Amino acid sequence: MIATAIAVPVTVLLAFLLTAGHSEDPEPAPSSSVLAAVTPPAPPTPDPATQAACVKVFAELPVQLGQLVPRRTDTDSSFVAAWGEPAVVVRCGVAKPAVFGTAEAAQLVEVNSVLWQPDPQRDRTVYTTVDRSVYIDVTVPAGADQPLPLLAPAVSALPPLCTASDAAGNPGAKLPICSADR
Repeated sequence: MIATAIAVPVTVLLAFLLTAGHSEDPEPAPSSSVLAAVTPPAPPTPDPATQAACVKVFAELPVQLGQLVPRRTDTDSSFVAAWGEPAVVVRCGVAKPAVFGTAEAAQLVEVNSVLWQPDPQRDRTVYTTVDRSVYIDVTVPAGADQPLPLLAPAVSALPPLCTASDAAGNPGAKLPICSADR
């Protein structure tokens, strides 16, 4: 009788301790906030140098871009990433921006030592790096928070090929140009 009086409370206590933190509820259902895949155009098939550069950049991309959660992309390229709704999209190995170096080009934007050529469009702006060994573009929907500061560390995995200067060659000027011929 004494053994039973001791064994029952000890068994209950052990059962409680062993199951603490375990819930009988099944795994939570996937959140209804999971975003559908986006289908941005794929960059051209990269040559080996472009592929190696894009691998370096994509290895450094953040999983979450500020408050924007990652999205799946339906594309044949592994060098496309997206976050949020509407999607901020990064593509590596794209063509040189058509507007780069033209009179119609907006001034370059320098963000955390990375030079970007903005191409404002009706509902978005496409920023393309112009100072690295490959062109990387970022499509930013109108009204979205600016993601370039969060992406600059990944782009900085590639060394710059040129620096910002004005047309007279003054570094740090308000109207930067990238003087390397690529």
